[in-house]
Amino acid sequence: MTLDSFTFPDWIEEFQVDDNIFGAAYEATLPPNRAWMKKTIAQVYAVNSPDSPQKTWVVNTWKGGFETEVSTAQLGCVVMLIDQGATSAVRILAALTPALAAGVKNLLVVFTGEGELSESVLTGFELAGQEVVVCLENEKLEELLSYIKDSKVDSAILDLRSNPNDIPYAQNVKYWRAPVVSNIGVCLDEDGPDMDILKFAHPDAIIEEVSIEDLGEFSGHAVVVPAELVGEALVYFKLVLSHGQEGCWVWSDLTDLFFKKDSVALAVC
Repeated sequence: MTLDSFTFPDWIEEFQVDDNIFGAAYEATLPPNRAWMKKTIAQVYAVNSPDSPQKTWVVNTWKGGFETEVSTAQLGCVVMLIDQGATSAVRILAALTPALAAGVKNLLVVFTGEGELSESVLTGFELAGQEVVVCLENEKLEELLSYIKDSKVDSAILDLRSNPNDIPYAQNVKYWRAPVVSNIGVCLDEDGPDMDILKFAHPDAIIEEVSIEDLGEFSGHAVVVPAELVGEALVYFKLVLSHGQEGCWVWSDLTDLFFKKDSVALAVC
């Protein structure tokens, strides 16, 4: 099966989340919270250069009488896995948006396990234009992953489940597992940040106040600081959010390049 001919199996439609559920979730999410999700989508989209060509062919001639030809194209499909514990809409959107920016056409979100999708996460998918969301039991998920493996199409899995189990290796499938974000540090000043927005953005994380003096001692994935402390904080943390960005997110190790494949040729000039 080629990239251009790939489609998800027809039975996927039976497990699609109903439009009425999307609509109810959207209405239940407050407008200010929706605005922060839109901001995350817009910023991550911009960072991943969606205006660049989705397919390229670059030829370089080198000293020594040879040349390289590099062909780049987006992956054939991407599957995002989430479960009941995946409740941070902005972190989920920060993983989804680079795939959209890369131009991946076959993008599927799969909810697994017990419980229900959170309203804010569903709203985030709607805002991003990602309405192909299905709920699958483990048996059907295994069937889907086997289908993708057997297709031989270059693909990727984004695993944002709070309780991930191992995914069988497949040569044609890239795999990314979201780092655990259990706590986020916050340096307060008179201008912020908005703690209610932080709690909305990360309902599964502990938000801890950290003094400027103790910044280097704090153990966490991310920190929110006044703008003048961003440079200092970058020494210690994978992600630093300035005040005014507290409701947003970006994954430093997940860009549009993850959702593309390169083929390289060596040739004689």
